Amino acid sequence: MAALNVLVSGCGRLLRGLLAGPAATPCARPLARGFREVVEIQEGKTTIIEGRITGTPQESPDPPNPSGQCPICRWNLKHKYGYEDVLLLSQFIRPHGGMLPRRITGLCQEEHLKIEECVKMAHRAGLLPNHRPRLPEGFVPKSKPQLSRCTWQLRRS
Repeated sequence: MAALNVLVSGCGRLLRGLLAGPAATPCARPLARGFREVVEIQEGKTTIIEGRITGTPQESPDPPNPSGQCPICRWNLKHKYGYEDVLLLSQFIRPHGGMLPRRITGLCQEEHLKIEECVKMAHRAGLLPNHRPRLPEGFVPKSKPQLSRCTWQLRRS
């Protein structure tokens, strides 16, 4: 009986939302890009910094090279990034650390290979610590054998 009451009340809410019109339902609102403006308010010794949502800017910046075939070529960033630019590189990698494919990123073949190499270098340098594959629960990595050149002996005949 309780399950029936829950089902009826849920259907009632759905019907009320549909009858009230699109303004009442949160999913019917138009999607906003969420541009925010940083506002600093000082009240005595207290400083409040808040982000207020503003309207979409009417004019978006035009790239310097609109005929470029990928985003990096369009914005003339061809030779201006390296493995230490983790903010740029993090836009092209998955949460577990792998590269996103070219069809998703829109990069040309040359820039995709450069970004891929920079991501590998950044991983090796430890600059992307949050982008590592998750290991299974209870996984214990094997210890690596420590080899020393001092213990190697040359056989002389």
